[in-house]
Amino acid sequence: MQRHLVVEAAGITHPGMVRDTNEDSFAILESRGLFLVADGMGGRAAGEVASRMAIDTVRDFFDDPDSTWPIAVGVGPPTTRGSEARYVDQGLPLLVAGIQLANGRIFSAARRDREKRGMGTTLVAVLARDGFIAVAHVGDSRVYRLRDHRLEQLTRDHSLVNECIRLGHLLPEQASSFPLQHVITRALGTDEAVEVETRIDSIEGGDVLLLCSDGLSGVVPAQDIESILATHADLPEIASRLVKRANENGGPDNVTCVVVRWRASPGGQARR
Repeated sequence: MQRHLVVEAAGITHPGMVRDTNEDSFAILESRGLFLVADGMGGRAAGEVASRMAIDTVRDFFDDPDSTWPIAVGVGPPTTRGSEARYVDQGLPLLVAGIQLANGRIFSAARRDREKRGMGTTLVAVLARDGFIAVAHVGDSRVYRLRDHRLEQLTRDHSLVNECIRLGHLLPEQASSFPLQHVITRALGTDEAVEVETRIDSIEGGDVLLLCSDGLSGVVPAQDIESILATHADLPEIASRLVKRANENGGPDNVTCVVVRWRASPGGQARR
């Protein structure tokens, strides 16, 4: 019997306790099954411009796929998975193309405006349909999945500290004291081309996804995130509690989160 999953989502962003401006942006498009979080960087509010450009470009792209020009959109390799997975198999190249389009627009805008030179942004995106998700990301914003009360990180940080851990130069437990832990190795807008990391995964009824900037993941321990996601039912309350915990822990950075939850429906037409 085909599973019918109903999705609900909530999001929030906050400047934190130290910074005067908020350079994070997010979007929730339930009708498209599309969820986005971006964390901008750059002086003179350029980070805010970059993150907003990334969100707007990917969002608008899904309303007008022809806007990919001159980005080529491939259909991707053939899949042997069931028909339920084909939506995300077909949608993933579109998601990547939208992100690459955003990269080009941010890069061009930074070259045109001297005050925006060097601006960039992370971006994490989830495209969901019929029990499957496509995840695409650049930078160190993250996607977590809570399943059966267990938290799992679905993305890999594009950061200097993570690269040092991967190469064996640093132990995971040393990451919090690493002096360059906020240096990212990949971002939108800093180079003419960007590599987008992707994955396709399944979703089950009861799963909760958390998309967040490092103002949350870098400040709130994973066990606290897991506890908040697992012990509260109301999604806006979950989002507020996560931001509150980050600010209680000093709030050194802008903090943004989008919480998405799927629940099983007894029947009828499946929703994203």
